[in-house]
Amino acid sequence: MAFWSSTKPNPPPITTTLTTPAPVLDVEISDPPSDSISSIQFSSQANILAVGSWDSSVRVYEIDGAGQSQGRAMLQHSAPVLSVCWNRDGKVFSGGADAAGKMLDVATGQSMQVAQHDATIKAVKWVETPGTGYLATGSWDKTIRYWDLRQSTPAATIQLPERCYTFDVQFPLMVVGTADRQVLIYDMNNLSTPYKTMESPLKWQTRVVTCLPTSGPAGYAIGSVEGRVAIRYVEEKDNDAKYPQCAQISPPGAVPSIDIILTGAPSVSNAIDVTLELQTRSSQ
Repeated sequence: MAFWSSTKPNPPPITTTLTTPAPVLDVEISDPPSDSISSIQFSSQANILAVGSWDSSVRVYEIDGAGQSQGRAMLQHSAPVLSVCWNRDGKVFSGGADAAGKMLDVATGQSMQVAQHDATIKAVKWVETPGTGYLATGSWDKTIRYWDLRQSTPAATIQLPERCYTFDVQFPLMVVGTADRQVLIYDMNNLSTPYKTMESPLKWQTRVVTCLPTSGPAGYAIGSVEGRVAIRYVEEKDNDAKYPQCAQISPPGAVPSIDIILTGAPSVSNAIDVTLELQTRSSQ
């Protein structure tokens, strides 16, 4: 039969198979923020979740064994919140477009400002160092500042060549991702100058860096707006072909966070459009 023949074959019969839908295991947070969520993090001490949002709030929820949530506390900024983190004492820290870093004591509900920059604070991290801890804040004013909560001025300031988009710390390693796809490696025992400066192995803007566990060679995972993630080690001799170095997430999209969930030599084993998880495989 010619392709353009007017004689058309009968269509195949339509059959329908009824299946039982899979149970929905997701549970929506009660009283969620009124705008986009920019940052979330669980406390390491309890099932308590901190959520930062573009509605300028930080909301803290207690999550029970069934996944149900109950609001515990809330902190308000004057502009969108871009990053949240916890310390071991159960305090939440946040920073955002108002250039202010704030602390919320969940137990008492009291809050206070503990950091200040000259431009948007893009990332906040609590850094445990031998003997004490510091709040680190990375900003678009091209600095990372360390704050001793007993002082009103920075304990240390690191000048960056460009705006800070992301950073992570696994003492004594600190990795910073800035505009123009620059990656700076610091030894926290000597913050006066970068140990190494390099260009991101990915083609587009850096969104997130996460230090690898200390059980292996010092290194980091890096994700970008192109939806790719790469693994790099600080020393070039460790950047060999033994382990996968780069992967594309599916479905494609920007990589907003990377969680290292097992120790050892990492390989890219699973990716979603919200959180990219790097896992160890038993054999390579």
